[in-house]
Amino acid sequence: MAHDPIGPGLDRPLGFTESLCARWYEVIPCGLQVVAAVVCARTVTRAHLVRAVDRICAHHPAAASRVVDDGTGCLRFAPAVPGAVAVAEAPPGTRWRDRYAAQLSSPLDPTQALWRVELVADPVDADVPTVVLVTGCHTILDGISATSVLRELLGANDVTSDGPLPAMEDLLPVEAPAAAPGASPEADRWPVARRAPSQERTFGFTDRTIDRDLVVALQQRAHVERTTIGALLAVACSRARHVVPAATDHVGFNVPYDVRPRTTPKLPATAVGAYFGRAHVFASGARCDAEPWDAARDLSEQLQHELATMVRPTSWDDETIRALLRDICRDDRSSFDLGVLLTDLGACDLGPDVTACFVTTVQTTGVEAFVVSAVSPEERDLCLGIGWPRPLVDDDTAHRYADELVRQLARLAAP
Repeated sequence: MAHDPIGPGLDRPLGFTESLCARWYEVIPCGLQVVAAVVCARTVTRAHLVRAVDRICAHHPAAASRVVDDGTGCLRFAPAVPGAVAVAEAPPGTRWRDRYAAQLSSPLDPTQALWRVELVADPVDADVPTVVLVTGCHTILDGISATSVLRELLGANDVTSDGPLPAMEDLLPVEAPAAAPGASPEADRWPVARRAPSQERTFGFTDRTIDRDLVVALQQRAHVERTTIGALLAVACSRARHVVPAATDHVGFNVPYDVRPRTTPKLPATAVGAYFGRAHVFASGARCDAEPWDAARDLSEQLQHELATMVRPTSWDDETIRALLRDICRDDRSSFDLGVLLTDLGACDLGPDVTACFVTTVQTTGVEAFVVSAVSPEERDLCLGIGWPRPLVDDDTAHRYADELVRQLARLAAP
């Protein structure tokens, strides 16, 4: 099928976060690649998705862009050529989880396009007619952007134009309180299971589902205890550490959050781009074991404080970013800076036909031992995605951690 011309795309230098994500993609296999899937109770065709991709590219400049060298060694956005965003269809008899795993390990070419789409019709591992997968470079896709794109792919809302939005840092406050440390104290860090050069690391992923009735029970208990589901997820992640060999009491969390409502002026809620911040909070595992509700309230308070730390990056250039990545992605890493990257997307209105949604960011750098994402299609089950960097985390440990996380949430919901 012929594509209509893709919109003009962005034409500007990358900001700090965008550049960091793009350079990260060069240093580590699949870099900061974001993969999301929606399980859909209605039939969706490839032709429908091709038309939807064209609409999205016409209205979201970031989606119609690519990343190029500006001729001086620095990066900038440039318009992608028509048809650059691939829309593929999996062979008949395919498991959607197999295709999800393939998307995690199949690098994009950011010089051509920054995202792609795949349709899995009649997946053999789900009793539904359709699963749609979206894969994007973190330079333009975070969890919020990925769910916005999925929603628009399925036609669940009208596409509205974002216009040529600037880099996030251009809209942040000039001054803000100091942010929390970005890593756990050295003595408290979890050891890796097995060291491996960065180019030999891969990313494992498994999904778990929390029944809607249990989610309601968690919400009710959280309300009574004056805390949030996000804080309970952190407590459950901390309590699940017992299955991790040599895990310490101390658990450091990297918590992404949406900066769109916190910029000046505020960005549209559906803006597609790298508009996420990173908050860091820390928990005592022993306290989470013994006093989960006090720990949850403390974590929630920490997070609220950190959301106010809209700190601009210090003076930077391309070599600053390259030096940072050399340290983060080093081959001799023997411990994780933080225990968990926890993304709580909350309830997402993805349309009435979406029964499940899973999102993850490829993290093979070894910064975090586990990547835990949570998203709940409105009035549906809570979908958990658990990822880990192989072989820095053993596969058996990761699956045990996922199972223990589910058990801990059930225990927290109990009266």
